[in-house]
Amino acid sequence: MLMKISSTIAIVLVVAIAGVAAYAALTMFVPRGLGVEEVRIGALVPLTGPFAQLGSNYPLGFQMAVDEINERGGVLGAKLKLIVYDDKNDAKEAVAAYQRLVEVDKVIAVVGLDSSGIAAAVVPEAEKYKVPVFFQTAGSPGLLTKSSKFAFRTCLPTAPMVVQAVSEFIQTKGVKTVGSVVASYEWGFKVKDAYDRLVKPMSGVTLQQEEAPVGERDFTAYLRKLQPLNPELLSGLGHPPGVQTMLKQAVEIGFNSKYLVGAFASYPLYIDLVGDAAYERVIEFSCIKWDSPEYQRLAEKFYQKNNKWMDMRASTGYVTAYLLADAVEKTRSTDPVKIADHIRAGRFEHPIFAWPLSYTEWGELKEASLYMVTFVKQKAPGNINPAASWWIKTVYVSKPLQPFVPEK
Repeated sequence: MLMKISSTIAIVLVVAIAGVAAYAALTMFVPRGLGVEEVRIGALVPLTGPFAQLGSNYPLGFQMAVDEINERGGVLGAKLKLIVYDDKNDAKEAVAAYQRLVEVDKVIAVVGLDSSGIAAAVVPEAEKYKVPVFFQTAGSPGLLTKSSKFAFRTCLPTAPMVVQAVSEFIQTKGVKTVGSVVASYEWGFKVKDAYDRLVKPMSGVTLQQEEAPVGERDFTAYLRKLQPLNPELLSGLGHPPGVQTMLKQAVEIGFNSKYLVGAFASYPLYIDLVGDAAYERVIEFSCIKWDSPEYQRLAEKFYQKNNKWMDMRASTGYVTAYLLADAVEKTRSTDPVKIADHIRAGRFEHPIFAWPLSYTEWGELKEASLYMVTFVKQKAPGNINPAASWWIKTVYVSKPLQPFVPEK
C-alpha cells in the first residue's frame, strides 16, 4: 500500500515538473515589453530656407530627450529613434516627406511642424494615414476641425486664444490705447477678429488696426496711420513674418509705446533689431517656464552638448519626446491610433512646460495658460547662454485660455 502511494506521488511530481518546464519553454517565445527593438518618430522641420534659424533647434531638443530615455533602457526595452527630414518650408516637400516617414520609415508619429502653411498641407495626410502630427508653432485656427483625430498643438495656442491672453494683459495693466498691424492671411485675420471681439468693446479702450501684406517689410505707412493714436500698446501679433522689423521701425519713427507685442518670434533677434528699446518694452509669449530650476538644469546640459541656447523650440521638442514616450509606455503599444487616442484622452505634465498637455476631442489645447515675458539686461543664470547679455523676465501669466472651437 505504501509503495502505491509513493508511486502516485512520484508520478504527480514528474507531471508538475514537466508542466513547469513546458511553461518556461513557452514563455521564452512570448514577446516582452513592446515586442520591438526600436520605436521610430519622424520630424518635419525647416532646416534650410528663411525659417532654418527657428526650425533647426527643435530636433536638437527632441534628440536630447531621446538620448536620455535610451540611456535609461528605452521605453519598455525598446530604443527610440528620431528620423528628421527638411520640409524646406515647402508644402509639397512636406507632404512627400510625411508620406515617406509613414510608408517607408514606419514612424508612430510626426513632430516639429513649425508653420501653419506646412501643417495645413500635412494634417489631411495625418487623418488619412492615421499617424498623428504635433505642431510646435503652427497656430492657424483652420488647422483643426471638429472631426480632427490625429493633429495636436503643443507650444502655440491658436490665434484667438493668444489674443485672450493679450486682452487680459490690457485690462490688468490699465492700457487705454491699442494699435495693431496684422498680415493679410488667415492668422492675421483671426488676430484682427479676436481684437475686435475682445478688446474693442472694453470700456475706455480705443483700438485701431491696420492690415499689411504678408511679405511687407516697410511698415512706415501703416505705422504713420497709427501714430496719431499714440498707442500705449503696439501689437505685431497679427504679423509674425514682419513683427520684429515692424517694431524696429516703430521705435525709429518715434513711437513711445510702453508695450511692443511680438508674435512667438526669435528672442535674440529682438535684441539685435530693436536694440535697447527691446528691454522692458517688448512683450513676447512663452510655453516654457524659463525660471524653473528644471529648465535651467536641462538648458546647461543642452548648451554643453550643442553649444547653443535651449530656446523655446528646442524645449518644446524635448517635452514632446517625453509626451510620446509616456504614451507608448502607458498604452504598451506602437500603434499610432492607440497613441493618438491616449494623448487626446490623457493629461501630460512636464516641469519646464507652462501648461499641462491635455486636449479637446479635436486636438486643441485644453489647459493652455500663456506666459508673457520681456527682456532684461542681465546674464542668463548658470551656463545657459553665456554669450548673451540679456535674459527673460515674466511679466504676466494668463488665466487658462478658453479652447478655440472650430466652426465645423
